[in-house]
Amino acid sequence: MTMSPSAEAYYAAHTQHLREHGAMNAARIWPGQALRYTTVDGATFLPFPSRMPVGSVRPAVRSARKTHTVHEYDVAARDGAQLRIVYVRYAPGTWSNVTEVVDVYEVPVEALTVL
Repeated sequence: MTMSPSAEAYYAAHTQHLREHGAMNAARIWPGQALRYTTVDGATFLPFPSRMPVGSVRPAVRSARKTHTVHEYDVAARDGAQLRIVYVRYAPGTWSNVTEVVDVYEVPVEALTVL
């Protein structure tokens, strides 16, 4: 079932707001934690990002680099916190009955320097 253009715009704006809110609060509320957004076939898997220890992101990304597409970006959040955004697009066939799975990790850079 496809969404109407207005529903898609609302959904995209809502998702963007959640990501910005998460970016603003991740380092302050959950020190040493990263946020993971999972998208399955273009739909957000969970309404909110899941938290995970920063130390768990490196092994996950390192193993993903072997067979999947990985991109990293350094950005500044609205509150000025420095973030590393890691985009992992899994190769087709990794999961059954799914065409595309994407994980986006939002990691506070200051937590990376502690490791």
